Amino acid sequence: MNRITKFTLAAATAFTVCSAAVFASSGIFGTGVVISSNVGGAPALDLFELTLLGDGRHTPAAGGGESLGFPTLVNTDDGGGTSTWADGSNPSLGTFDPLTGDTLTLDGGEMLTYKNSGSNVSGADLFYSINGGAFQDATLAFNQDNVSSSSGDQRWYSDTAADVNMLSGLSNGTYTLSVYFRDSNSDDGNDYKSNGGNNFNATFTVVPEPSSLMMLLGSSMCGSFYLLRRRRMQF
Repeated sequence: MNRITKFTLAAATAFTVCSAAVFASSGIFGTGVVISSNVGGAPALDLFELTLLGDGRHTPAAGGGESLGFPTLVNTDDGGGTSTWADGSNPSLGTFDPLTGDTLTLDGGEMLTYKNSGSNVSGADLFYSINGGAFQDATLAFNQDNVSSSSGDQRWYSDTAADVNMLSGLSNGTYTLSVYFRDSNSDDGNDYKSNGGNNFNATFTVVPEPSSLMMLLGSSMCGSFYLLRRRRMQF
């Protein structure tokens, strides 16, 4: 075998390997987190865009992991094209007073994945932690294939995967919600979106208002006075 033939075969082999590596790839190109909150009104379901901001492909299709109603898309652009969840600014989800019925629920999340010929994405997961606690896993359901007619693109979405009452058991203070994402694929097992390993973070504050505390204290005092009055009447 002459040198030219050997070089041709080697080049063809290298091209085949490189082509396989290029075309048999998959990954994550969009992420979001679904949160519902209620401050003095009906709960509002919001899908906060964390990556691929302002892209209509975030909007979930009916029937796949969607049960609470279509969420409102919230573009978290900080004005410079970067998500406020990802640039270290730790945006606030708000201030909540559980004593007046305020609620804050982490419902689930959303992921957009791509896959080329020869590869496959078989699952999507949201991992979440509140105030530095252990991360919990919420599996996102398959929602739609060929998103926006792009072959190989898929959407994964669920607003019931987590269903976590974020205010439960918390005293007054400011807390941090941290999330990151992982897909399951046939190429290298998993891809991650984690804001460069720093997670996507947002804060929220639990602070019973003085009026709520006074109402609670007043109710308690009225109850105590009523019991004391009954005891005196019995004697």
